[in-house]
Amino acid sequence: MGFPSMIVDDPLLSLVSPEVEPYPNAEERRVMYVAVTRARRTVTILVSEARPSVFVEELMKEPKFGLVVPLEAQKHTHTCPGCGGRLLHMAGKDGRDWYRFEHVKPCGIRMPACPACGVGLPVRSRTSGDLVCGDCGETHRACPSCEAGWLVERSGRYGAFLGCVCFPDCAGKAKLQKSA
Repeated sequence: MGFPSMIVDDPLLSLVSPEVEPYPNAEERRVMYVAVTRARRTVTILVSEARPSVFVEELMKEPKFGLVVPLEAQKHTHTCPGCGGRLLHMAGKDGRDWYRFEHVKPCGIRMPACPACGVGLPVRSRTSGDLVCGDCGETHRACPSCEAGWLVERSGRYGAFLGCVCFPDCAGKAKLQKSA
């Protein structure tokens, strides 16, 4: 059931226990305290970014605990513009990098990494409306149909066109500007 346990105590147990605890999950807090205070130098707590424990959330709010999130995890973790879920950086088998959801695929978006640098994830600029890569600064034309995708050149039965990188989840398209 996770930590802290979300199992409700048996009502019969409340008849024999001294009194109600003054704060929620008191027993789990005591177990966590014992576990953390047994460390000699440092404590490493591994947490799901999508659903961290309430205890970890409390620790993160207190700067005096010196909680450190690895720089690599901070750099390549993004929020999905479609549903607000967490997108994590994944190395692809074909040599290209992708961004996918941490646990489940709630909105169906699967994003490739920036085609210019191969690592970053372009995010929508508030000023221009285009997508800008946070790693290399490359600008990409935003998809007219979805919040997250950008347009890349594709070819179809009627010739070249611009299509969304989120295809087949997004069918956003635009005409290719012919150069004079």
